[in-house]
Amino acid sequence: MTEAARQAPLKDGLHIVTVGWGAELVSKLADPVAAKSGQRFSHIVHPRFHRGNYPGDGSRADVRFFRESRDFPVAEIDRDFLGSLECDRVPTVHNMILGDRVVSKLDYQEALGYATFLARRLRDLFAELKPDAVIVGFDAIHAGLGLAVARSLGIPAFALHFSVIPAGMACFCDRLTPAARVVVKRPDPAVVESMAEHALDRFLQREIVPRAYLAPPPLPLWGKALKLPARARAAVRTMRNKHSREIIKFTESRNRYSVSSVLNTYLDKAMSRRAIEGVPTLTAPPDGPFILFGLHMQPESSIDVWAPFFSNQMWVIELLARSVPPTHKLLIKIHKSDAANYSLVKLRQMLALPGVELVAPFVDSRQFLERADLLVAIQGTMGLEAALLGKPVIMLGDSPVTVFPSASGVAGLRELPALVRRKLAQPIAGRKEIIAAFARYLEPFLPASDNDWRKEKSEAEIDGYVAMFAALSDYLGGARSSVHASNTAAARAASAESVCDFDEGQTD
Repeated sequence: MTEAARQAPLKDGLHIVTVGWGAELVSKLADPVAAKSGQRFSHIVHPRFHRGNYPGDGSRADVRFFRESRDFPVAEIDRDFLGSLECDRVPTVHNMILGDRVVSKLDYQEALGYATFLARRLRDLFAELKPDAVIVGFDAIHAGLGLAVARSLGIPAFALHFSVIPAGMACFCDRLTPAARVVVKRPDPAVVESMAEHALDRFLQREIVPRAYLAPPPLPLWGKALKLPARARAAVRTMRNKHSREIIKFTESRNRYSVSSVLNTYLDKAMSRRAIEGVPTLTAPPDGPFILFGLHMQPESSIDVWAPFFSNQMWVIELLARSVPPTHKLLIKIHKSDAANYSLVKLRQMLALPGVELVAPFVDSRQFLERADLLVAIQGTMGLEAALLGKPVIMLGDSPVTVFPSASGVAGLRELPALVRRKLAQPIAGRKEIIAAFARYLEPFLPASDNDWRKEKSEAEIDGYVAMFAALSDYLGGARSSVHASNTAAARAASAESVCDFDEGQTD
């Protein structure tokens, strides 16, 4: 897109099509933004819903479904069509399958049939709706295919990404990684620098603590007794769902339709909760030098989608153990939201590697960050926290944290030992450098909200989204007419040739 085209606003706003949103996100975000702006929204809702079970108003003219009824008409596999969707800046179909927490557990042929069905349906719906832009999520195969099909039709596609430090802001990404953040509106440099300095000071003073999901602790006996009626109802639903297995197996975890899976999952989690007690763990930083690596909660988009080639975390730990010099220990921080995901066998496998020690899941990770000589992360908040402290950081995934002077990405795995040695010799970054990098990191974000859609959004937060989508409209500019022309041609064609080199302009 040319600079002149980007500067030309769309006078009557965008027609935005969302892919995979549920009724809550439609009602709490899209509807209020549409009511206060010139933007028009249509929604291809999450494939778990059909018109009969959609919790919102399924008769709305702006709502579409992947399937109209409970039947799931999985298509005959079309490998050529799926292959034609793969291009630069789009995940491979195999990565989409492996990044979906449900579809990744299915038979490969079933997964390809499901992917074919979703992709064809998206192609047809985009041709019908003629969007100016498509908004996808980061999770699940339908999000990746939404991006791929939109790209193949020349339609700009984005995902919403939310800030953590400080919270309450959002931006658009034009790929399924937070490193692909798009600057849709240039901020005042002085304003963003001031915001960065203020947020850094609050972080250093521990007034900002990144939000993390905490798994509920095991219930006492009396608590379990109180839960029995609800669990009995859940068991009835599970047995009823068993008869619908062929319908829901593509969108629901297996423990939703199999009583045996429910029991096995419960037993596995109960054993894993106790496994951490069976191995030595650190509750305070050791006296000697160490490198810190934080495990991700999994499955989770921040690792399975944003960093798919590092999603095998056991392999990553071995990779790091092979790269760390004997002068340093390698401390593995168990994620506090995922402590029950590691069996005793896995924990002992970690400890069997040279120099590896485990950090207890519920200790304060900040004290370990402050003492570490180097932080290694795949993705996630821990890398940002370490960079704000000026600590040397290695980010294995495609991460925006590498804008910080103390942070580096990995060019090749064979060079990792040398990179580790260089980072260990790197001095702590100075405050001025950190603030300048933090301002650049924050540049794509605009005032909005966090991504907890259980909470009602304030008028000020909705106004923030109105301004965000207005900025997106200005950013896309005169692209709408060419997009419509592409859609019209695609609607006439049996299949579309890939136009994956669609230029969405500058990204951060």
